[in-house]
Amino acid sequence: MRLTSLRARLGVGLLLSLVALFAGLWFIVDVSVHRLLEAQLADRLAHDGENLLGGLQFDHHGHPVLDRKRIQGIYQQPLSGHYFVVASAGARLRSRSLWDADLPLPLLATGETRLLHVTGPKRQPLLLWVRAFHKQGHEIRIGVAEELVNLEAGVQAFHFRLLGWALGVIGLLLLLQQYLVWRSLRSVALAAADVKRLEEGDITQLREDVPDEIRPLVAAINTLLARQDRRLHHSREALGNLAHALKTPLTLLLQLGHERIPDSEDRRQLDEYGRRIREQLDTALRRARLAGESLGSRRFRLDTDLPDLLDTLQRLHHERHVTLEQAITPPDGLLPLEQQDGMELLGNLLDNAWKWARSRIRLRIQAATDEVRIRIEDDGPGIPPDQRHQLLRRGHRQDENVPGHGLGLAVIQALVSDLGGRLELGESETLGGLQVEVRLRRNGAPSSRIQ
Repeated sequence: MRLTSLRARLGVGLLLSLVALFAGLWFIVDVSVHRLLEAQLADRLAHDGENLLGGLQFDHHGHPVLDRKRIQGIYQQPLSGHYFVVASAGARLRSRSLWDADLPLPLLATGETRLLHVTGPKRQPLLLWVRAFHKQGHEIRIGVAEELVNLEAGVQAFHFRLLGWALGVIGLLLLLQQYLVWRSLRSVALAAADVKRLEEGDITQLREDVPDEIRPLVAAINTLLARQDRRLHHSREALGNLAHALKTPLTLLLQLGHERIPDSEDRRQLDEYGRRIREQLDTALRRARLAGESLGSRRFRLDTDLPDLLDTLQRLHHERHVTLEQAITPPDGLLPLEQQDGMELLGNLLDNAWKWARSRIRLRIQAATDEVRIRIEDDGPGIPPDQRHQLLRRGHRQDENVPGHGLGLAVIQALVSDLGGRLELGESETLGGLQVEVRLRRNGAPSSRIQ
């Protein structure tokens, strides 16, 4: 199983660590408790054994005799779980509780003590305490045993209580860890929210009030954003400056050509090449003007950026009386484009429509689940179906006498391709002119190759 959440990884790591810790503690506590209880039980058996030694006497035949007053009642009850055996000179005294059974006593030196686990009557597990004494000139071995059933039951009950406490502590520690992780990662979540706001254009940089571990990453992203913005601004500015700088030398070259070249085929070719270069320059200047001075890092807003773009286009084509109809449905008011890309795309689409429309242009923007569709229609002459594919090739013209579709559509296609979108040409069913539709993925991924 692959864990992608840092919180989940920390939680699983803590859980495994706690399980290993409590497993080790369980073993240590189990061994310690058993030894402690057996030590206490051995002390009690030793006390009973010494009590039996104090009540032990020998008759004139050298046979051991126990004082009944020294024998506790529990040793008189059959199979009570408490037993003793006294062995001396071949004679054995057994507790009544043993009934017909017996306990094995190992041979020991005087003063030696052993603690053994043996099986008693009815296969009872017993702890047997055995010690060798010397009394009244006789060697004596006294063994006292007690069953371990109650001790094991107590240990098992302790185990269950320990398990309950362990599970409770593990759960509490996991909750505490999740809370601490949540507090520690709250600034990371804020940074993630800033990335979303950056994508939507609300901010231009990420906040750097983040933990030390991710501050270098945030600082690097901010540096990259600033550098990218500067490069984009300089690139657009250089494009506009270059176009402006070339227009005057181009005009002078054409004038010089007219003076030096007589009215011939060479002069007509010179005029044609000069016109094409001028169109290229005008297109570059128009793109730079449509892009404006905005930051390229924020999203294109239909509520603020589109009105500015339309105002610019109306001033560019102030001599044409064209009515623009709009139908815009994206609920968030955002296009999946950076502002400058949106300015260029919609600017070129509408600029091309404005050139060819007789009186009406229709702009429709629809947002689907996974894509945004931009459709622009006009009531101009349109393009025959057999010429639409050729017009998407850079430099091809529909009408050599009118600046129009050829260069504009090629520029639009190149821009749409760079944005990972799809461009389709058709005929407007309602207006009768050209219909241009652009499809863009909402997540920014390429939707398809342009056909």
